[in-house]
Amino acid sequence: MAIFHLAAKTGSRGGGQSAKAKADYIQREGKYARDKDEVLHTQSGNMPSWAAGAAEVGNYWDAADLYERANGRLFKEVEFALPIELTLDQQRVLVDDFAKYLTEVERLPYTLAIHKGGGENPHCHLMMSERKNDGVERKKDQWFSRYNPKNPGQGGAQKTESLKPKAWLEKTRAAWADHANRALEMAGHEARIDQHPRDVRARDHALAGERQHLVHRNPRAERPQLLDHL
Repeated sequence: MAIFHLAAKTGSRGGGQSAKAKADYIQREGKYARDKDEVLHTQSGNMPSWAAGAAEVGNYWDAADLYERANGRLFKEVEFALPIELTLDQQRVLVDDFAKYLTEVERLPYTLAIHKGGGENPHCHLMMSERKNDGVERKKDQWFSRYNPKNPGQGGAQKTESLKPKAWLEKTRAAWADHANRALEMAGHEARIDQHPRDVRARDHALAGERQHLVHRNPRAERPQLLDHL
């Protein structure tokens, strides 16, 4: 049965989090590669030229850790359950469409991964940068510096304000339900998802088995901190 679940969280330098560690975790790379079979699909988009290749995506999130300002937000993560009625190819199309919905207008760099969730709880982790890709060529350190509105080429990539309002989450939840239900209809399924609290709690409980403590090291912090992640 298709069940609704969507949650969002922000990773910040102030919280001691690491964008690179999060990217490695959702893609099961680096020290998480032993669980690579959990990952069914990965993709990234809107990256600057120095992180545009599949093998270079980690450069972006590593640079965010190194160069984002001390109190800066490193990423916004959206984690959402995928309709089990859909095939993997249909799920890929669905998450691609939803990622474009969230990032394409402002060309926000993103990385996503579909996890099989034990075969019964397929879900997607989507992490987005707040830095807009305006097409201006910038080196890594400049990309994460302060934006210069008078001369964009002399400053960093501008940060979006669209992910901050509280209303953004409710709008995103509603948009996900629309995207998922449209995909189910196109695939010929009668099942639909909604935002009923009971369904949300059921999916939260089902996904709890994947929850684990991760050590996320901020390169400029004195020591790593333990954080909870899906």
